[in-house]
Amino acid sequence: MVPRTLLAGLFLAGSAPAAALEPVVDIGHDVETRLDADFDGDGRVDIAYITTDGETRNLYVTLAAGESEYLPLDTTPLGSGELTFAKGVLVFEDLTGGTTAYSTTRRYRFDEEAGRMRLIGFDSTLYSRTYAHDGYELSWNLLTGKLITRELHLNKKGGDAAYDPIVEKATIRKSGKVWLFDTPDPEALMEEVRGN
Repeated sequence: MVPRTLLAGLFLAGSAPAAALEPVVDIGHDVETRLDADFDGDGRVDIAYITTDGETRNLYVTLAAGESEYLPLDTTPLGSGELTFAKGVLVFEDLTGGTTAYSTTRRYRFDEEAGRMRLIGFDSTLYSRTYAHDGYELSWNLLTGKLITRELHLNKKGGDAAYDPIVEKATIRKSGKVWLFDTPDPEALMEEVRGN
């Protein structure tokens, strides 16, 4: 049993937990989604959150160490973005657009050398929510450079699948380190890749 005097001494020595981080939200903005986790592995809780006011929308990552960065997002979400964290990877899933939609998953890992969140994976699917046109998807591993693309054609054979993957290509798309703020827009990246 630990003596009470020792417990009191530990408390006075500064072993009390640090105050939890809170989102910094501009007037008129709301927090769409929030996740608390230790992104940089220093044993302290960091936060990731999305704010929106209907005209702007941003993903923020704030570390307990004081660093903060953000990513401007598409302002036409089809529901709230989802944030999860497992095995050192922050995953951000977002569905945006209208009847033509982009379902995008971005993966980030803390880069110790730079002290920032680095994009390590990017997956996006373009499709019609009303099955009015063909689709397209890409999966890019930024650590290896491997990029897989698929043309998706509307399924006319019957069955449960809305699309059939027709043409799949695997290429290498090398890049330097891509930080959170520089994460490509799904539509722009898809247009660039399809143009090559």
